[in-house]
Parts: sequence; C-alpha cells; structure tokens
Amino acid sequence: MSTHSKVDLSTLGWVKTEIDETLKQARLALESFAENPSDKTRLRFCITHLHQVVGTLLMVELDGAAMLAKETEALADDVINDKVVPDSRTLDALTRGILMLPDYLARLQAGQADVPLKHIGLLNEIRAVRKVTPISELELFSPDLSVRPPPPETPADKLAEDAYRDLARQLRGGFQPALLGWLRDASDKASLQKIAEIFEQLQAKAGLAVLEQLFWVTGGFLEAIRDDGLDVTAERKKLFARLDQQIKKIIDGTDKSALRASSEALIRALLWEVAQAKSRGPRVTQLKRAFDLEFLLSGDTIDTPKSESDLPTPEALASVSTALGKEIEAAQDLMSAYFDPESQGSVSLEPLLESFHKMSAPSTC
Repeated sequence: MSTHSKVDLSTLGWVKTEIDETLKQARLALESFAENPSDKTRLRFCITHLHQVVGTLLMVELDGAAMLAKETEALADDVINDKVVPDSRTLDALTRGILMLPDYLARLQAGQADVPLKHIGLLNEIRAVRKVTPISELELFSPDLSVRPPPPETPADKLAEDAYRDLARQLRGGFQPALLGWLRDASDKASLQKIAEIFEQLQAKAGLAVLEQLFWVTGGFLEAIRDDGLDVTAERKKLFARLDQQIKKIIDGTDKSALRASSEALIRALLWEVAQAKSRGPRVTQLKRAFDLEFLLSGDTIDTPKSESDLPTPEALASVSTALGKEIEAAQDLMSAYFDPESQGSVSLEPLLESFHKMSAPSTC
C-alpha cells in the first residue's frame, strides 16, 4: 500500500460522477436496510455498489480511496454474513465510510493527494467494529526509497566488500559500548555523538547504495534523539538494536538481496521517526525535504495552510446537511409523540438523547 498516489485529474473527473452516483445508491440501500435490518436484500445492493466503487478506484490507481471503500464493503459483508450485529455503532460506521468517500474524491479533484494516513482513524474505527487488527500508521507509510543522499563535499573512497566488512567489525566494537552507555543514561549526549560518528563512517565507506542510504537516514534519527526532537521510548530503543543487528549482517556477509530487504525495512521505520521529529537540525531538515515527509504524512506541503486543507467540500456539507435534516425530522416526530396526550407515558425520550448526541458529535469531514 502506497502512502499516497499522484492523482490523474482527467481520469478522476471522468469517473467521479459515476462513483458519486454509485455511492448515492449504496447510501440509499443502507438507509433502507437500517429501517428494516431483518431484510438483507437492500444490504446486498449496498455491497454490490461498494464493490463497484472499489473496482473503479483501483482501476484509476486511487489506492487510498479504494482502501476506505474496501474496508466499508468488508464491514457490510460481515453484517450480511452474521459476523457483525447491525446495531447503531455498525450502521454509523457504514454510513460514515460511505459519506466520507465523495468528500475524499472531491478533495483529490481539488488537488490534494491520495493519503490514507489522513483517514486512518475512520479506517480503524471500521476495523474495530469488525473486531480485526487495526492498521498501523507505519503500514501506510511508503516513502520513495530511490532517493539517495547528496554527494559529500569531500568524497571518500568506497571500500570493497571484504574491507567494508572489516570496517564494520571494527566500528561495532565501539558502537556497542557507546550504545550501552546511552541505554543506561538517555541524557548521555557524548555516547550519542560517538554513535553518530560511527554511522557517518559506515555511510561514507559503503559500496552498496542501500547501506549508504540506511546510514544517512540513521544520522537524521540520531540527530533528532540528540536534539530532544524525539522522546526516548522503548520502541525507539529497539531501532538501535535493529541497527546493531544490521551491522552484524554486514560482518557475517549476509546475501545482498536479504541485506537489501532488511535495510529497506529499517529505513522505512527510521524515516517514520524522522517524520515525527520536532527538531529542525540540518540532517532532519534535509531528510524531510528529500523524502517529502510532511507531504507523505498529511498530503499537505509546508506552504499549505492547515485551515485550507481542512475545510469541508461542498459535497461534504451537502451530505452532512441531508443526514442532519433526517435526524432533526426524526427528533421532531419523537417529541410530537411524547407530548401527544393519547400516547402519554408510552413514549421514551431516550432515543432523542441518542439522536442529540449524534447531531452534536464532531464531524469527520
């Protein structure tokens, strides 16, 4: 799964009208099912429409939007197969999944990127209703690993494989005591500085491009830790252990394809941490720009005002307005029944409280 896709606006414009209409039919079918959950025929129609939307979105390579549609379809499918009870929580998650998609597509058409990370909250709410494992943010984070470090001001000669292995063995002998010292005292900046110098040497002498990239990115992670741009957590300490194991693989002469695979997995994990860093050191800044990390996380560039990117689209406002109108109409009917002398005492206001709670809940637009 890619973190974001470049949107072909001409293709999206060609299919959006069809997708919007299909989603409208899915929503209407879901509303009919909600009125009579014992009749699953309308829910089957809803699933058919959602499946059609998933196929279209995948065809035009909008992976993030397709993921949201697919998760919504999976929840509807679990309901029809009696794996999930169609209670208010389930129906609310289905409704939100369907209503979010036209807004999502409208934003893409307005020039925003297809970034599923922006909707991971809703994706995991839907998965929680299905009682399946939530998606981690790292799963949706896929930076462009073809990016290479800029050439150094004073180029160093790259070492042959055997010589580099010997260098790694020698440097590991200094890395491990420094790492132990830092693990014992996270405020020990001197140990972190020594570790950073070791990785700079490994970067400068690496003959394999993926190792040069790994130790370049590692330098940014270390800078963020050293500058207090990242909190020291157990998970971040584990990354140091993974780096130690990576050096051991170099020393052991691990097969290049296996070494490349493990290096790339570690690079992704380190870049994720650099993307979270609050510090603005030179290496952190360099990596954020080179890998476009802020854009990868949110779809926004540094120059995009948050207020603009978060504004609801006209389509979203129309959808919310329609849903809100139905809630208000239902609330009015309930209040009329409650105050009707002929039905006095037989009507509860509990559903009205639930309705007010739904209407006052923050919008996910």
